[in-house]
Amino acid sequence: MIVSKCNEDLMRSFKFRMPQEVTFGSGCSSTAAEKALQLGSKRPLFITGSHMAQSKHLAWFIQKSSELGMSPGHWNKVEPEPPVELLEEAAVFIRNGCYDCLIAFGGGSSMDFAKMAAVMAENPEIKVSDMVGSEKIPKKGLPTIMIPTTSGSGSEVSAVAVFSFAEERMKKGISSRFLVADTALVDPELTLDLPPHITAAAGMDALVHGVEAFLSLGTNQFTKDLALTAISNIYFNLAECVLNGQNLKARESQSYGSMIAGMAFSMSGTAGVHAMAYPLGGQYHVPHGEANTALLRWVMEYSLEGCEDKFIPIAKAMGVYTDGMSACDAAKAALQGIVELGERIGVKTRLREFGIPKEAAAEMAEAALKEVRLMSNNPRPLDFDAVKKIYENAW
Repeated sequence: MIVSKCNEDLMRSFKFRMPQEVTFGSGCSSTAAEKALQLGSKRPLFITGSHMAQSKHLAWFIQKSSELGMSPGHWNKVEPEPPVELLEEAAVFIRNGCYDCLIAFGGGSSMDFAKMAAVMAENPEIKVSDMVGSEKIPKKGLPTIMIPTTSGSGSEVSAVAVFSFAEERMKKGISSRFLVADTALVDPELTLDLPPHITAAAGMDALVHGVEAFLSLGTNQFTKDLALTAISNIYFNLAECVLNGQNLKARESQSYGSMIAGMAFSMSGTAGVHAMAYPLGGQYHVPHGEANTALLRWVMEYSLEGCEDKFIPIAKAMGVYTDGMSACDAAKAALQGIVELGERIGVKTRLREFGIPKEAAAEMAEAALKEVRLMSNNPRPLDFDAVKKIYENAW
């Protein structure tokens, strides 16, 4: 067999993993019970945090499931930045209750939790720590349905779940084809009542996903196309979602951008921003979206050198590129546009705002560099000195 030599003009091959079915549109979450029934469920379990447990939508989902002849249950103990210890408790609850399908209703934490709990319920002999990294899950878990109530994590379509490991004071990611949900119901109406600060943090998280998916060394033509569309949708609609949360048109564009950014990074992987955000969450309990937001500017400033051309399409997607603009100026314009968006919607941009001491830079750098899967994707190589300096600049 003749193998062609590497040619930069040839399209790079890729593979795409996503739910068997993705339904997008306002009101589509009303089909949740029917989707569970189609997956053969008789005992669906709704997974939420304590806040979403009070949702009128959840009550309706549970009632509808009962009307269709199923015996639904509810587990409402998901915590933000979920600790791994809760997974075993949930898995035992699932097995004891003979639940056969998990329906996540909430933000990224609830969806990540449900995806992994589904695996744990079917693999009781495996420790979570043994599955950290890429493709270390032995087999698929229970069927899962994702219903996001925020527009940020993209977890409804991704093959990734992130958890806090208290003993190590670190957050770690698990990536596997077996974490991809069976069904995703992306309903922008569910985001209408999100408070401005959550809308802002989640939205910037989604923007980071788009930017890193495009710049990642693991990117391909498909992820680039998805990422640029995501960036455009988010950049032009996030501020309106924060300032006028009842604008359904803006909410739809934001939900769409978040979803396809999730598809993009699920293929290409994220990079330095996410790797450096993990210690902020694990050591100082900074919410994931806020940690990414605080670091984006500083990691991107570092990554600009030698990678300016890669920022031109991003600048165009944001509408800040003008004819004749150099690659360097386009990169700076894109970065400035992101910074100004963050300032407009009131997100935190300095580590000191989270109570993180400046002298923590070295310890966090050591922890971040252990995230080899993400660090190796960064467009410009990162070493200890570079990472420590970025943390200090972000302080």
